[in-house]
Amino acid sequence: MSDESLELDLPESINEAFSEIQELRGKPNPEYDQYFVTLDTSYQRILLENPENYEKKRIVFLGDMDLSSLSLGMVAKPRDLAVLDIDKRIPEIVFKLKFDYKMRCIRYINHDIRIRMLAIMKNQFDYVFLEPPLTKEGLEVGLSRAIQCASKVSPSKIYLSFDDGEENNDWINEMVNVMDLEIDKKLPNFNKYAFPTPLEKKTSDMYILKVKSSSKETIANHYFGPTYFRESAATPKSYKCKCGIIYSIGDAGDFSTLKALEEKKCSECGYDGPFLYNSSVYME
Repeated sequence: MSDESLELDLPESINEAFSEIQELRGKPNPEYDQYFVTLDTSYQRILLENPENYEKKRIVFLGDMDLSSLSLGMVAKPRDLAVLDIDKRIPEIVFKLKFDYKMRCIRYINHDIRIRMLAIMKNQFDYVFLEPPLTKEGLEVGLSRAIQCASKVSPSKIYLSFDDGEENNDWINEMVNVMDLEIDKKLPNFNKYAFPTPLEKKTSDMYILKVKSSSKETIANHYFGPTYFRESAATPKSYKCKCGIIYSIGDAGDFSTLKALEEKKCSECGYDGPFLYNSSVYME
């Protein structure tokens, strides 16, 4: 597959398919920190890798309301094209791609990144595309799931889209060091958004990360804390005991820290945790 054929033929085909598919997608859901990249960004993400390198490989999108899997499925024929997402609109989109656009390799898995990764998905994928919520917690849990999915036997990469703020770059460097990843390349302001992000920006950076045989997630099992932008910014934060009682955590809350609640235990049932963050996004 030549670069010339990609430039001349596929953008028109992708544009037509994207126009039809985005009607199924609808508007961004603020509950999931969605803001959708432009079609051009969706396409250019895929071309960061030579499309020939996708042939017969296993690829996973941890969240794909940006519809980048559409572009990939139209420029290459991977062995496996998995889309993991919590959004209930994705199944119909994937179904249409599979049958109307003949992407036989594509499949959908309903998955919340706060839930530990399915065993059958671990150490399987050559390329992982990830755009986590724009919080430190979202970044850590997202990268943990990406590492769990990435192959540790053969070379694999994570394509991470994240905000380009200076503080957030410190977060990325911290996570890369702790998880033993390698930053292969950083592309500033690569992602262009059709809607403002929670930080009221219209761009974010792209990080291409190499996964090593020694790379290791920091969150191996379920994650019970705040994840989305509005949750991370909220003070105090609400946590629920398994008996149903809710405690507020923070300077003006029932307990100053979550650890203090765990040490004191639930006043109703004596449970000492873990306590579940009371998110508006139900944890299935």
